[in-house]
Amino acid sequence: MNDSPERGAAPFLNRALAHMPSMLAYWDRELRCRYANRAYEQWFGVDPEALFGTSIRDLLGPALFALNEPFMRAALRGETQTFERVVPGPGGVMRHSLARYLPDRVEGEVVGFVAYVTDVTQLKQAEAALRASEALLDRAVRVAGVGAWEVDLRSQVSTWSARTRQIMEVGPDYRAVPFGSLAFYAAEARPVIEAAVQEAVAHGTPWDLELPLVTATGRAIWVRSFGEVELEDGVPVRLVGALQDITVQRRRSAELQREQSLRQQLEQHAQQLDRLLRERGEMLDVLAHEVRQPLHNASAALQSAAAALAEVDEQVASHRLTRAQEVMGQVLASIDNTLAVASLLARPTPIQRVDTDIDTLLAVAITDMPAGERERVNIERATVTRTASMDMSLMRLALRNLLANALKYSTPGSPVTLRVSDSDLPLALVLEVHDQGGGIRAELLPRLFERDVHVGSTGPASGRGQGLGLYIARRVMELHGGRIGLVRNNADGVTMRLVIEQSPGD
Repeated sequence: MNDSPERGAAPFLNRALAHMPSMLAYWDRELRCRYANRAYEQWFGVDPEALFGTSIRDLLGPALFALNEPFMRAALRGETQTFERVVPGPGGVMRHSLARYLPDRVEGEVVGFVAYVTDVTQLKQAEAALRASEALLDRAVRVAGVGAWEVDLRSQVSTWSARTRQIMEVGPDYRAVPFGSLAFYAAEARPVIEAAVQEAVAHGTPWDLELPLVTATGRAIWVRSFGEVELEDGVPVRLVGALQDITVQRRRSAELQREQSLRQQLEQHAQQLDRLLRERGEMLDVLAHEVRQPLHNASAALQSAAAALAEVDEQVASHRLTRAQEVMGQVLASIDNTLAVASLLARPTPIQRVDTDIDTLLAVAITDMPAGERERVNIERATVTRTASMDMSLMRLALRNLLANALKYSTPGSPVTLRVSDSDLPLALVLEVHDQGGGIRAELLPRLFERDVHVGSTGPASGRGQGLGLYIARRVMELHGGRIGLVRNNADGVTMRLVIEQSPGD
């Protein structure tokens, strides 16, 4: 039919229409086909020659015909119709189509219509992709806080995006003038941005600057300004760029710099403090040697003199020397406690534990007691364990202070028991000191192991110490990862317990 001259179409026109990618057909008032190009074969799989005289109802099928029939009837009434439809394409794949029905008039009467149908699937897909891309770009711009701007150098028209208007804090009806945004920059920044614009126009140099800006409401902010020139035939025709509010980032950066500066100052102070601590430790070592050694020598001399007088039965002088030796012992104990708090217990490094003979520890702690009091200490062993892991110098301080308190605050001449045992859970050496004093006052119990707390037992002892003994014992146990506790406190006496935890390999 398409190539038949007797049907009224010139051969060359028929060939041109036949090869059009869009479907082109002519339908008469009875909705029968009078012409169809070869695009119908691609869509419907029907030879266009076979369509001649075919009803459009038979071609489209009942469902699609029902959708298109209102447009056909309107075209036969002389109304041009344009509409989009999603229809099955070649192979049954759904395609977007754009249809136009054009009425055909002969002497004013509509005798049929031309159907022109174009596959616009790719166009629709491109439009959808563009909308998605624009939506993604819009979200990215909102998240990043970036506004766009443009200045046409030929027409002197300036354009701001909505985000740029928000940054500048102007209303939607604000009319931007070319380079008018430069006036928003802070006075000290204006020469910088003006020079950047001039350099871009003159030499095509882009800019990327962080500058202070004052919005239309007078609010001071920081912005990052981007800009570059567009050329046509080597001639600048347009300036385009972006603006980003970086006030929050600048504030965070400044805070971070302040934190880093403060951290550096703290590190410097820590180094100075460490140096001072080392110097203090060295001075305490010197003090311990220069003070304690002469006192030990004096104590030994007094002991020797007392022994010599005892041999000649000089009772009065011997008694006075013995008393002087006791006072010397108290002074040495006080100095030891003070140095322990200032030096041993304030050490920055962990203690060094070694395998220590338990009997040796007990012996040196008892030897630290006044000579006349040592016989009051009874050792009770409930374990065959011979050694334990500890720092002996520190444990000697802790045990010596417990023994000194027990002897001081119990009934004169009464025994003090030093009991040695062990435990399995946790694995530990346990030392207990029992006295027969009158107990510790109830109001002291909450602060018993704190510094400057004077036990002040209800027993008969007199005088006040430094209030360091139990505090030192507590700190020694903390350094060992152990604990100290008051396990008995009544009118019959006090029991203090030291638990020195051991690892399985000790």
